[in-house]
Amino acid sequence: MVILVVGSTPMEFNPTDGAPRSSFELLPAGEYDIEVLEAEERESQKGNQMIALTLQAKHPDGYDARVWDYLVSVPAAIFKIKMFCEATGLGKKFEGGKLTAEDCVGKRARAKIVVDEGRDGFGDRNSVSDYVEAGANTGGGISTMPSEPAAVPPPVTESDIPF
Repeated sequence: MVILVVGSTPMEFNPTDGAPRSSFELLPAGEYDIEVLEAEERESQKGNQMIALTLQAKHPDGYDARVWDYLVSVPAAIFKIKMFCEATGLGKKFEGGKLTAEDCVGKRARAKIVVDEGRDGFGDRNSVSDYVEAGANTGGGISTMPSEPAAVPPPVTESDIPF
């Protein structure tokens, strides 16, 4: 059923106010809860097997942001596959030496996100420097707590006071 009102004043608004937030806005460096939204088995530019991951995290401003990461099957990058598998509960897959894109989709963990300076004409981008288990630090979005406790200074003795 359509109701038509003749002679009404149209609602006014600024259409640019409703522009969706870009999922390409950078996250500030920090530790975030992430979920693997997409994973695709590909071949790297150098011909190595890899899994391209599309990760989603909550920006501190509350909207969803995306980060891309790549698990590449070369000896120098196996450490990252291991970190990812251990953080997402796929340790047995890592130990077996086989991982598929399907294994990765929907997995959750925490990730240390950094901002890499742009190069070759491209702007800055986020990347994952480390994966940690999802329960390792509670709360969503960026962590406001240091990952390691602050060092306790030694007690001050009377001989430490200069006057």
